[in-house]
Order: sequence, then structure tokens, then C-alpha cells
Amino acid sequence: MGIANQLTMIRLVLSPVFVGVFMLGGTAGHLLALLVAIAFEVTDGLDGYFARARRETSDFGKLFDPMTDSIARFSVFLCFLWGGYATLWMIALIFYRELSVAYCRVAAARTGFVMAARLSGKLKAITQGIVIIAILLMILWTGDDDPVAIEATKNTAIVLMSLVVLVTMWSGFDYVRSCIPILRNMLRKR
Repeated sequence: MGIANQLTMIRLVLSPVFVGVFMLGGTAGHLLALLVAIAFEVTDGLDGYFARARRETSDFGKLFDPMTDSIARFSVFLCFLWGGYATLWMIALIFYRELSVAYCRVAAARTGFVMAARLSGKLKAITQGIVIIAILLMILWTGDDDPVAIEATKNTAIVLMSLVVLVTMWSGFDYVRSCIPILRNMLRKR
């Protein structure tokens, strides 16, 4: 396994770690959660760099990397839901987008075509990464002892998560639209 896929594997392994340290709470737990989230973003950037620089791009990596990104980020979003920093409808829409795009990738792979990342997917990832780090920093900054500040942080987080949902849904429509010819082709063959 090349270094690019090893970096991707780190995100997969750290996903349940994020959930554990976030739920631990307090300054220590939230600081560890922030560090894990930063590790998600750094390894996401580095795996793509090494895949191209070392010519390690593969069909496996093109499927494994986005799947791992979804697992890592969805772990964060579930914790935000649990903590009151996101709403159920937001997480549901993100989940539906991820599942739809994953299905498109599998459908494409069955026809011998591997769907690489699209610009809309990269913009979605950047937006999600920035918002995740921003919310975690706000949680750390707010602390645990001021109910008014905590409520303000939660309200701000929900506004930021609304932006994430908009960009995520736009990206999902872009992927599904690009997959329509593949799906039509599969239906004709039945």
C-alpha cells in the first residue's frame, strides 16, 4: 500500500477516535477533537499530493479516498448533532448526498468507469473542512461554564452548518447529474 493510501487509512482509523474524544467533552476532549479534525484535513491534502507526485493514483484510491473522507466528516457531523451544533435535517441531507454519490461511484465502477473527484466535490470538502475547524475552535473558545455563550456558539454553528448543507447539496446534484448517462446505460442493459 502506497503512502497516499496509508494517509487515507489514517483518516479511517481516526474517525472513531474523533467521536470518542468529542464525547469526552471539556477542554481536553474538544482540543483533542480539534487536533484529530486537523489531522483529517492534513492527511486529506497530503494523500492527493503524494498520489500525484509519486504516481500512486489508482482506481482503488479514487474510491477509497472519498469513502474515507465521508466517514471522517460524517463522524464529526454526528458529534455536532449530538452536541447541539447541527440539526437532524442538516445531517440527514448530508447523509443522503453522500449515499447518492457513493451509489453513483459504484454504478460507474460497474461499467468500468471510475468517477474521479469533481470540482464541486473539492469545494464541498474545503467548505466542510473550514466549517468543522471553525466550529471546533468556537467550542473551545466558549468553554463549558457560560450558558449564554454556549447558546450563541450553537446558533452560530447552525448558521455555518447551513452553508455546509447548501454547498454539499449543490455538489451532490452535480455528481448525480454527471452520473445520469451511466445510470441510463445500466437501465438499457437490463
